[in-house]
Amino acid sequence: MRAKCAKILINFYTIILILPIWLVKADCFFYPYCPMKTGRPTSWNPVASFAKGVWTDVVALASKDRVVLPINVRSQLKWLSAPNSNALAVVEAESVVELRSWDSAGREAMDAIQRILGEASEAERGELAIAAMDRYSRLSFDSAGRAVLPTCLVAHLEAAKTGMIRVVLRDQRLWLWSERKWCDQRSARTSALQAKAASSQ
Repeated sequence: MRAKCAKILINFYTIILILPIWLVKADCFFYPYCPMKTGRPTSWNPVASFAKGVWTDVVALASKDRVVLPINVRSQLKWLSAPNSNALAVVEAESVVELRSWDSAGREAMDAIQRILGEASEAERGELAIAAMDRYSRLSFDSAGRAVLPTCLVAHLEAAKTGMIRVVLRDQRLWLWSERKWCDQRSARTSALQAKAASSQ
């Protein structure tokens, strides 16, 4: 009996001594495949503290064409901060989409389209309906700000190529930009900022 207990104790202490070494080696082995995520500090944007109501960020296009709007954006738009909210996506030129509240702008836009189609002749009604379908989409956001983008918006924002979408908030209005298009215009925005900084010195 004593010999059996001694053997159990020896095995126990052996495990205690070897386990930390094994964990270190295992971490070194698995780290390239499962790296730790450090996260992004909330203060990464130093301008936000004195530029209320303005925000820009890049969000990734996740699987099944899902996007997640940053909490900084959702908290500044009353209609988007609701647990489950709907948005009217309005396709604009040059790979830009504006998101508006469905309860206000969305219903108003659909009432206008219904009236236009009702007044149109049979010959032009089909073409007008296609134009409206091409311009307007409806998005549903859950409490975490997640939504699935229709394929037409993914294509318009060039998100399938880049895997990224630029989010822009300004003057209580929200846009989604093609990240490629946003980067193409970065030099112009930077030049304007630098010119303003130089003139204020």
